[in-house]
Amino acid sequence: MKIWDAPWCPARKAIMLTRQKSAVGRARPKKTCSRGDARQMNEQPNDATTHTTQNMGLDELPQFADTPQGDVPPEPVPPEDKDAAKRRSNRQFIAILVAMSVMLVVGVGLILYPTVADAWNRHVASRVVAGYVERVADTSKEDREAQLARAREYNESLVGRGVTRFLPTEEEKKEYNAILDITGTGIMGYVTIPKIDARLPIYHGTDEAVLQIASGHMEGSSFPIGGESTHAVLTGHTGLPSAMLFTGIDTLEKGDTFTVTVYDDVLTYEVEETNVVLPDNVKNLEIQEGRDLVSLVTCTPYGVNSHRLIVTGTRIPTPEEAKHATYENKALKQDVLITVIITVATIAALVTVFTVQRRRLRGAGKPSHHAKGRH
Repeated sequence: MKIWDAPWCPARKAIMLTRQKSAVGRARPKKTCSRGDARQMNEQPNDATTHTTQNMGLDELPQFADTPQGDVPPEPVPPEDKDAAKRRSNRQFIAILVAMSVMLVVGVGLILYPTVADAWNRHVASRVVAGYVERVADTSKEDREAQLARAREYNESLVGRGVTRFLPTEEEKKEYNAILDITGTGIMGYVTIPKIDARLPIYHGTDEAVLQIASGHMEGSSFPIGGESTHAVLTGHTGLPSAMLFTGIDTLEKGDTFTVTVYDDVLTYEVEETNVVLPDNVKNLEIQEGRDLVSLVTCTPYGVNSHRLIVTGTRIPTPEEAKHATYENKALKQDVLITVIITVATIAALVTVFTVQRRRLRGAGKPSHHAKGRH
């Protein structure tokens, strides 16, 4: 017998152990362990694990589960949670819809603001002029003649005074404000400029509050009642976002006309020249001997307002049809239109609110399909 065939031979033992391990590796499939089993194995002490493994047979090794990670089925969602999620989604949708509606209304409002504001200002101006015309009709002929006589006297006092007439004393201001003020509001008449579709009340003075809504008569210039050696100056803003006012008088050309109405006298003026001057230059506003003039004054250029645009017209005969024409109260038609629009909008809003509320009540009273299934 050879030495390596002896049972005690170390070389023989090593060869047999290697063969046994190779056979077990080929016959036994690989096993995977779950995270829980691996964690339990890692938590055991190293020495105990080594001792147990050495004393176990190959068939007694722990068998690990082959369950792949992530295959655990999700827990069922209760019907109540589904209804709550649906209501939350509806609220979010309504909130987004409301926000978009508000943004749309604000955007449209910003776009339409100049147009709407100017239309409103024209409406107010029409009402003011209509009120003035009614008050004139209720004023006796004697009172009108007395007021016109005071205005002529004032105009005569301005002749030959030069620029000092634009620097009145407190007493002169008080006297000025009392002339031609039959309504007690400061309105003395109205100016009509057909080319720019403007009809504006004329108030005493050129305060900013006046110029924001109407035309102002420059104190120290002649009252716009006509007559020789008179030069009335009417001022107005240009380029306001809220009102057109004198916007567009730069388009007036020689030969264009405009009218001034004081009481029931309609005076017509034909444009003869246009000038652009510095604010302190009043040479073009001087009273010219024997002439009847009216100048329209506004700031220029748009947005800069560093100069003054002066459009001067000379008196021409007023056509007979214009003298006897009655004032058309556009404010009345506008009131009717505004009333109709507001009424229709209100009815539409009420119908919409009623419909939405009714649907919500129906939805709240109707049981869900989950509730039906439970019963």
